[in-house]
Amino acid sequence: MSIPELKKIQQLWQLDWEMISVNTEYYTHSFHPYSSKYVPQIPNRIISALSLKNELVLDNFVGSGTTLVESKLLGRNSIGIDINPLACLISKVKTSIISFSTIQEVSRFLLNLQSDILEYRKNARSVRSEFVLAKLVLNGKLNSNITKWYHPNVICELHLIINNIKSIEDPYAKDFLKVAFSSLLRSVSNSKSGFGNLMINKRAAPKERIFERFSLATARMLKNANDFSKAASNSDVKVLNGDSRNISFIDDNSIDLICTHPPYMAAVPYVEYQRLSLWWLGYDLSSLDNNMIGGRRSRPDTPQRFFRDMKRALLEMKRVLRNKKYCCITIGNPTYRGKMWELNQLIKRHAIDAGFTFIKEIRRGKYHSTMGKMKEEFVLIFRNE
Repeated sequence: MSIPELKKIQQLWQLDWEMISVNTEYYTHSFHPYSSKYVPQIPNRIISALSLKNELVLDNFVGSGTTLVESKLLGRNSIGIDINPLACLISKVKTSIISFSTIQEVSRFLLNLQSDILEYRKNARSVRSEFVLAKLVLNGKLNSNITKWYHPNVICELHLIINNIKSIEDPYAKDFLKVAFSSLLRSVSNSKSGFGNLMINKRAAPKERIFERFSLATARMLKNANDFSKAASNSDVKVLNGDSRNISFIDDNSIDLICTHPPYMAAVPYVEYQRLSLWWLGYDLSSLDNNMIGGRRSRPDTPQRFFRDMKRALLEMKRVLRNKKYCCITIGNPTYRGKMWELNQLIKRHAIDAGFTFIKEIRRGKYHSTMGKMKEEFVLIFRNE
């Protein structure tokens, strides 16, 4: 390692990583809630220090696209991979440059939808929402389980919104509105707040003004997308629905930096947390839970499967990363079945076994609880020698 490179690394770990009062909701980062995403300042610092403009950054556990947004802002090309189709949808929308024609398309859509909503509300005074809902369920247009999570008036308006979205021809406008729609599905449901697992609140009061909430979320997204588009570079972003254990579609020695945030083994119920969005958008929950790393959380062999799969992912990361380039993994140590798992140590060991050279571990959360139940978070820096 050269002396200038060594100095750059030393400057990186001398920064204040607690970042207690930083804004994490700027530009498109605020588009959609996503369980256990990391603060954007982490990939921003890593990308700035360990890559150059126009180089290629990989996040093979892309989640909600935080790394890709920062790469686009910093002038790096990027590839994001995730097995979760909802993650890919959110990431594509968050990293796309929005055009004036798309803004106009979305604005027209909201006006037309408002007319349909007002017509529905007028008719609902004479035809009860429960009757309309029963017809939708009986006709197979809705998953019957959804009736546990929403009051009838909410379901009827949500169904009207998503049906109108499906009729849009502009692919980006359609995806943009799907993300806006998905972003409010939990907040208007009967779920108890503050839980990763969905839990029904049987005493939940009916939510009102669903269209107005959707319209407000969309308007905020339009403003932030426009601001992002002005600040972003013209670098290339690719989002691929794929499996990090097999990324054969990426060439050997083609990536200049890996910056990623893998799942917390089985401590975070990703599929459960996103169940409502996956339902409404027509994705296969069962298939996703069966295939994702850390899925099927109730099985006793979950830790063994997680580490087996992470070994495969690390070998792929080693294969695609260029020589003398860096791989940065941010991870926390979760509690699963009453035991705290030191993922930082375990992943460090597996990465070294895969052929990486360990450079540095940056610990954050030492003095403040920033990760909920996981009091600390670790940024592991490796080099491909």
